[in-house]
Amino acid sequence: MKNLISFKLILISLLFIGCQEDFLEEPTSSIIDPETLLTSKTGAEVYTVGAYEATRNVIASNWPGWLNIWGVIAVDEVVLPGWSTFKPIYLHTLSPSDNIIRTLWENMYVSLNRVNSVVDRVGAMTEDQISVADRDKLVAEARFLRAIINFGLVSSWENVPLMKNETVSLENLEVGQSTPQEVYAFIEEDLIFAKNNLEATQGGGKATKGAAQALLGKVYLQMTGHPINDASYFAKAENELKGVIDSNVYSLVPYYPDIFTQDNEQNNEIIFSFGFDGPGMDQGGRIGTLYGPLGTSINGGASGNNWYVNWELAGPATGPGNTGNWAKGKGGKPRNNHPFAQPYTDDDIRSRNNIVKTHVNRGYMNGAIWPDDAMFGSIRREWKGNWKPWKWHNIRPSNWGNDTPIDEAYIRYADVLLMYAEALNGQSKLTQADADMTVNILRERARLFPDEVKDETLLPNLTVGTQQYNADEILSERRKELCFEGWRRNDLIRNGVYHEAINSSQPVWSNSGNPQPQYTPHEIRWPIPASELQINPELVQNEGYN
Repeated sequence: MKNLISFKLILISLLFIGCQEDFLEEPTSSIIDPETLLTSKTGAEVYTVGAYEATRNVIASNWPGWLNIWGVIAVDEVVLPGWSTFKPIYLHTLSPSDNIIRTLWENMYVSLNRVNSVVDRVGAMTEDQISVADRDKLVAEARFLRAIINFGLVSSWENVPLMKNETVSLENLEVGQSTPQEVYAFIEEDLIFAKNNLEATQGGGKATKGAAQALLGKVYLQMTGHPINDASYFAKAENELKGVIDSNVYSLVPYYPDIFTQDNEQNNEIIFSFGFDGPGMDQGGRIGTLYGPLGTSINGGASGNNWYVNWELAGPATGPGNTGNWAKGKGGKPRNNHPFAQPYTDDDIRSRNNIVKTHVNRGYMNGAIWPDDAMFGSIRREWKGNWKPWKWHNIRPSNWGNDTPIDEAYIRYADVLLMYAEALNGQSKLTQADADMTVNILRERARLFPDEVKDETLLPNLTVGTQQYNADEILSERRKELCFEGWRRNDLIRNGVYHEAINSSQPVWSNSGNPQPQYTPHEIRWPIPASELQINPELVQNEGYN
């Protein structure tokens, strides 16, 4: 049977409907006939919810989810132990037969078909079924979600089949690849339509005008680097991102740890996020357990302990919060800490919130130490090599398991501010005033602790300098502000420093190896899965993977 992307997995005429819990009161899970459903605005709204679930399931940090697999695992934010399932991604030893990459490719195209179904079928509804304004708004939401998936596809594989419509037949599915330029152009069309037909509100988990503008700005910014390499997109990115800033819809949360709590998950800093619910409702995510401290899950530990924080992010070799130069024998191991990858200082609230150094099953004197208790004061100690990401704090005791109820941010206002600074700097027009309202306002927030404001000398503001100096500072700030949120690989590739960044000097006993010596330039993208090449002769393997 002719088959492009394991379409045996796709239900051609039926869409599995799930919930985005922030804007539907009751979660639903059923198979619904579109022709029966799409007769009214209410039916179209329910049908569109399926597009949100489809996008969430492949982009959010589940297993495998694009933000985690592409944007965190193979960069300078974490290191993987030798037993990790994801080691080939981290070490850049991927082959076209890798099962994780194949699964993600298949899932992304299955989800893309579900979103295309919403675009096509809701878009075909007549005025006696739904008003033109309501129809276009729902189609705009779906086109925004389609842009998210296509942006993931083109970022990771570059040369991908561009599926513009729902697949309704298994015949004649031998579709060739489009160029990255063609895919980006289609993403641009979708996002322009979305921003022109969506409301300028925070959204509460739904697509909005600001979300479309923010993503379009991110897409334009990415197009300034590999593989498009067109600097004219800096100006286009600036225009879209300024629109988000000038909308006055979004603002920074004053205290950084409050951004990521369950009680505050739809705050004014969230431009778009993926909604989760749970536990025990099968609508939860995994950020509470993929990113968590060592120890048993009932104590708040991470299930599986899959990876550790890169020590070059966690802190400098000397000074406050000294992490030491760990190695057997004398002399220790040097740090890389490139200008574009500066470490946290321990007097950065983001370090305290995002990195846990405490083992939840062990106490230093009397019983177990809960990581929240260890964020401040002398109790914050260092278990060498055992530091873990912990941006989304678990409850005590934990019953989340792999069903974390916290929504996961896709784009935050802080991200927009840093992208705006980068867009200005790319045009050599970043002023000190611009730096103060973007990079420096984030550093000011990072100095805010519960009972004090840290001295500026411990986390100095950016003084605008040369274009390269500014670029390094902005890129380094993005890692500290947005770590584990899934954008680091795109950031490094866009700035042309991916190869330099993945040189890991972490001690081998908490690290499966150094990725850099195994990296070759073609691995800036992933291989097309071998199974897809076998079933579709129109596909061509990415260069270097043959």
